[in-house]
Amino acid sequence: MHFLCLHGLGTNSKVLETQTAAIRAELGDGHTYDFVDGAVPWPKAPELGDMFSDNDQYFGYYDPHNAQSMYKALLDLENYIETEGPFDGLLTFSHGGALSSSLLLGKAAESIEDGIDSKWKNPFKCAIFLCSGVPWSLEHLRKNELVRLDRNFGSQISIPTAHVWALNDVWGDMSAVVEALCLPQVRHSSIHSEGHTVPTKRTPEIFRSAVNAIRRTIWEVEASG
Repeated sequence: MHFLCLHGLGTNSKVLETQTAAIRAELGDGHTYDFVDGAVPWPKAPELGDMFSDNDQYFGYYDPHNAQSMYKALLDLENYIETEGPFDGLLTFSHGGALSSSLLLGKAAESIEDGIDSKWKNPFKCAIFLCSGVPWSLEHLRKNELVRLDRNFGSQISIPTAHVWALNDVWGDMSAVVEALCLPQVRHSSIHSEGHTVPTKRTPEIFRSAVNAIRRTIWEVEASG
């Protein structure tokens, strides 16, 4: 499977490659990954500490305080998928999860309203959300308004999804909201207590749980042909 990979705020593709290296190794050689940097320069995320150089460049896909910036990022993501795809799946962390889930949920809602079976209802076969941020309303972004979606939003992400997140995440229950907006029948979760991070082999039990949730998601796709 070919995955589009979106990093967190104040990081970059190199960081996400490092964060997900152990998980990708466990998934085996049958997958490829397209890591895409954001276009908005951003200060280095504090949680990176000394693991990555202060002299490197760090990015976001959008300014989370600016509706125009976010709407442009969604248009850019849509265009990237159209021109560089197709992609089988998404692999996202935090800020990247907020961006991609905003697009998926917004397009799914539009498909329902328009009464058409748009490919944007399911542009991917599966999605992996690692410590995801909360999605934003595409409808409101078009009006230059910042409105976060909640669990009562009228549409869902209907493809198989994996959700790996922590009860003690510094950003609260954002991941739980994204999880609630995905179809329960094909939703697989691994909830831990390691904070806003991607599980590694340093915590074997948590790591195995995360990998198993992701594997089950991939198996859902493979089983459906």
